[in-house]
Amino acid sequence: MKLGFRRHGKQFFFYTACLRGRPKILSQLKEGIKWPLLSGCGEAVKETMLDFHRKNHALTLSDYVIMPDHVHFLLIVDFDLDPQFDPLDFIHRWRTCAAQAIIAVGAGDFLRASVAWVRGISPDRLWERSFWISLAWYSEQRRAIRHYIRNNPARALWKANHPDRFCVMPNVSHPVLSSEMTWSAMGDLTLIASPFRFPVRLTRWLPVEAQEQELSDALERARCGMIPVCGLISPAEHELEKRLREESTARWIKMIPYGLKPGYDPPIEDSRALAAGRMLMLSSFPPEIPPKPISRENCERMNQQILALCGEAVEPICTSR
Repeated sequence: MKLGFRRHGKQFFFYTACLRGRPKILSQLKEGIKWPLLSGCGEAVKETMLDFHRKNHALTLSDYVIMPDHVHFLLIVDFDLDPQFDPLDFIHRWRTCAAQAIIAVGAGDFLRASVAWVRGISPDRLWERSFWISLAWYSEQRRAIRHYIRNNPARALWKANHPDRFCVMPNVSHPVLSSEMTWSAMGDLTLIASPFRFPVRLTRWLPVEAQEQELSDALERARCGMIPVCGLISPAEHELEKRLREESTARWIKMIPYGLKPGYDPPIEDSRALAAGRMLMLSSFPPEIPPKPISRENCERMNQQILALCGEAVEPICTSR
């Protein structure tokens, strides 16, 4: 495996390492608590991370989270201070030290059922052989990674507490969906049945400010209980989605111009809306069509489906607040 990066200045590496078999021995997740409660094993893993940080001034542990069965962290490396640093050698050395620390501690006070899993296992078999490493070139990537790390515990709880809303449902059928297409969905299917659906199409050819009236109208209708149906792709549509999330009672259908694969892992903000039962993701494209790049042809097909889906909808009586 070869990573292409410059060996000077600061470079950013996003690591994910998972325990073999995914036993939940490092921490516990609890409602109302932002960060996982670390077990003795989790504390030992944290200490190994901080120890590498303390011993090498070229390393900065920017963000991290120790989940019950895996670890995420963003490592900043200053190659001007350590031009020989090897990001692959680092993860191998850290995993070995962390495995030894876990075995030395045991499974922790509140995870005694996992003691047998830890006892007798060799350090080189404690972690999965494969791991995730990603280079974060741009500030937008780094912000997204930090956002992902900090929201990972809440996201895991949402998925654990609402498994029905986080599985891709294939071959969805409903009278309002064209039987000539194969539909897949994720989220609250009852949104399809609402008679108060309306289409939203905001162009990327105009600035967001020039579409303020359309944005306000769509938001007001959502406040009245109507269900906006939109691809949420253009900048103005992203702005609408942001405002919908800020409205505690708003619900919406997000049309997808690509396939929903089994095991699809939605982004953090989508996960929040899915867990709350406020959103349905809906696609008529085969699962093998990837999210990127999004083709213009698929977007046009999706827009036609949005109009068709809202064709039988009605307007509710609405009193402005």
